[in-house]
Amino acid sequence: MDKFMKNCVCYLAVGLLSLVLVVGNSRDTLAAYEGGDVSNGGTITGTVKIAGDVPAVKALKVDKDQSTCGHDDLPSEALMVSDGAIQNAVVSITNISKGKKFEGGTPELDQKGCVFIPHIAMIPQGSSIKLLNSDDVMHNLHSWSMKNTAFNEGVAAHGNISKTFEFPETVKVTCDVHKWMTSWLIVQANPYYAITDANGNYKLEGVPAGTYTVQAWQESLGKKTQEVTVTAGGEVKADFGLEKKAKKKRKRKKH
Repeated sequence: MDKFMKNCVCYLAVGLLSLVLVVGNSRDTLAAYEGGDVSNGGTITGTVKIAGDVPAVKALKVDKDQSTCGHDDLPSEALMVSDGAIQNAVVSITNISKGKKFEGGTPELDQKGCVFIPHIAMIPQGSSIKLLNSDDVMHNLHSWSMKNTAFNEGVAAHGNISKTFEFPETVKVTCDVHKWMTSWLIVQANPYYAITDANGNYKLEGVPAGTYTVQAWQESLGKKTQEVTVTAGGEVKADFGLEKKAKKKRKRKKH
């Protein structure tokens, strides 16, 4: 066998090994969490609030299909704060491998009045979500993802499509027809997650005794984590304060 053929065989072997590792890792990711019955589980509760000044609410210009979408500007849902409390922050346990089962049902994300409802939808890893269009006009769903297969697909008036998400990820979804429309799909590897209410409150129930990392994420403010210890049948509090990061000033080039 000449040197050229030996190199080809070597590269082919390395490629096959890499493929096996990728497939194996994908399967491991899908099988990482084990759901079952939890006896005498504990609870994690708390609030998510904004630290520092509250930015002004941005107005979104409605400039298309106004007979369906309306004529007035819409308030942005990118940061919803009331008396310091943050609504629509996602709180989750990031390092749990065994616990309660996912609840049944198929999640839905609707488009109504040219607004995504809900603004944030939670999806169990490996499951599907139904993407609806309750409007009289066409929408074009455009997902922005790294791990899951992205899509850019039109949905006819009063139509729907279904998409499956295999890997945990935060996926932004927009509408290419109506530029002001934005939503988020949060694909979770375990069922320990919650979206804060209008008062910034959340609750994670049925948590097995142990020490965990709890994360709070908000689309405009980023994320923070803290470690908590849950006792059997007990309740532990984990509050979060998120703040808007200051923009870095660009240095002027000297001429």
